[in-house]
Amino acid sequence: MGIYKHIEDVPSRSRLERFTSQFEGTDVWAVFVSTRNNEFDSAHYQATFRKAGSSFKSHMRARDRHHALAHPSDIESWLVTLAETRTLKTVYSEYWVRIEEFYTWLQRHTNYPHVYNPAWMAVAAFPTAGAMWARKTNRDAVGTGGD
Repeated sequence: MGIYKHIEDVPSRSRLERFTSQFEGTDVWAVFVSTRNNEFDSAHYQATFRKAGSSFKSHMRARDRHHALAHPSDIESWLVTLAETRTLKTVYSEYWVRIEEFYTWLQRHTNYPHVYNPAWMAVAAFPTAGAMWARKTNRDAVGTGGD
């Protein structure tokens, strides 16, 4: 997970919300997807990027936050909303994995200020994100009700 496990552990100078002006008018998701173009081996794989990006960016706009600057609670609320109309399997395989990949990519690029991954922090703090991690690690999430 990295050095910071919970948002409260992150020094205020490193919290993503401090970088709002730096990201205004920038579609970081599009930059991320452009790095994946060589990996698109199927229409379905490519569609998961489109669906996840569109859904997540819309959710973040509604929360008045840039899509690259999510708080762990933003991740959880997005997952909860998705799970209202989809199975946990679909939420995981067509949405969660892309957002987790996006924030992991941001952390690995020094031109972005991401010293923590809000998707991973959501896993440690919230039940629906925790269920996504349980799927990733092939464990059943206790109390999630399955799919």
